[in-house]
Amino acid sequence: MFKTYRRIAVLAAFVPAMMLANAAHAQDADKTAAIKELLTVMQADQAVKGQAENWQQGAKQEAPMVLEQVLVENKTLNDKQKQAAVDKLKKNGAVQRMVDGAGTAFTTDGFKSDAMKAHYDAFAKYYSAQEIKDLTTFLKSPTGQKFMANQGKATQEIWGSMMQKYGPQVGKSMRDAAEKEIAAASK
Repeated sequence: MFKTYRRIAVLAAFVPAMMLANAAHAQDADKTAAIKELLTVMQADQAVKGQAENWQQGAKQEAPMVLEQVLVENKTLNDKQKQAAVDKLKKNGAVQRMVDGAGTAFTTDGFKSDAMKAHYDAFAKYYSAQEIKDLTTFLKSPTGQKFMANQGKATQEIWGSMMQKYGPQVGKSMRDAAEKEIAAASK
């Protein structure tokens, strides 16, 4: 009888915890399903693909500069050897190989998977399941569809106007600072 009572007491202690765990799991599943629908409406997979292509293109543009920087920072070659290496790198296609191989990590299934998981994690962190459903409802509406269609153009216009205004100032400031540094170094 005492053993039966103890079993009932133990079960009574664990049943609320198990019920809470099951409820939390159901909420997580509901939230995950809501996020999945939102990401589908947002065409997040296409956004991930586009961002990956942009980042890969950026890496391709940076590749020759990385090659140059690594050569400049090389401590085992003297200046004459570095110059000879530059000529050899140009002739043997190393620069093109660097460009061709740059940013390939952005084209992998692992990147796509990690990027989608990052979307899930961010939405789960900042929004409740109901808020995610509300966002999905909005994005499915005519106004939401218009927002989605124009969001990229509006953002590009905003940052383009800011670069037009501030880009020349920043460029001039950097050039002035470089001239000042060179003048000081040449004294």
